[in-house]
Amino acid sequence: MPPTYHAKKSAAMGNPAPPQMTISLPKNYDPAKKHPLLIVLEDGDGGDASNPATARAITADEDFICIAVPLFKTTDDGGANAMRDEDGRFMWPHFRAMLYRLDALVPNIDPSRRVLGGAVNGSHAIASMVDATRGELPERFSAFFFVEGGAKMKRYDRLAGKKVLTVSSQKKSKLWIEEMSEVVNDVGGTGATIHHDVGERTFPEAAYPEVGKWLRDVVK
Repeated sequence: MPPTYHAKKSAAMGNPAPPQMTISLPKNYDPAKKHPLLIVLEDGDGGDASNPATARAITADEDFICIAVPLFKTTDDGGANAMRDEDGRFMWPHFRAMLYRLDALVPNIDPSRRVLGGAVNGSHAIASMVDATRGELPERFSAFFFVEGGAKMKRYDRLAGKKVLTVSSQKKSKLWIEEMSEVVNDVGGTGATIHHDVGERTFPEAAYPEVGKWLRDVVK
């Protein structure tokens, strides 16, 4: 695989991490049972994917198989790191390869209970892959959540039949977060919103319990 976005950003420091995926099994993991899946794409350059810490915190390390994967970016960000459509086209084959590898390593993931979430730029990455992959990405997941990002997504129709959560962390984003949820409902999905104002664009830890409750509701 090519260098990750994180590796490109950290290469100047002489410590570029190779592409990797990290799998964390829940404390109550049972190889004889089907388990739901949670993948969270992180903000910024996506990190090195060495620990699915956000996913594990949201789920309290219970029930869900949690995955960390990196971001792959092809465009020059010019100081602004937002993932774009061309980045989604570039990232999708590598993300897809990691999903195939995941299925081979952990064959008891429930195919009907797979959730993909993103924090800010991670949300942009999801939106760019939804737009750029002719529907292959939505076919692999039953639910999505977008935290402070993803509003430029064009192909909302590809989320028809999906459960989608949008999360705002500041007053100025509340309106467009609600609008995202309304569009999801308009195309035949099931939208929900969470507002947790901390005065900045981030995935606030204080919102984790609410997101965790939504997760458990959508995988029942």
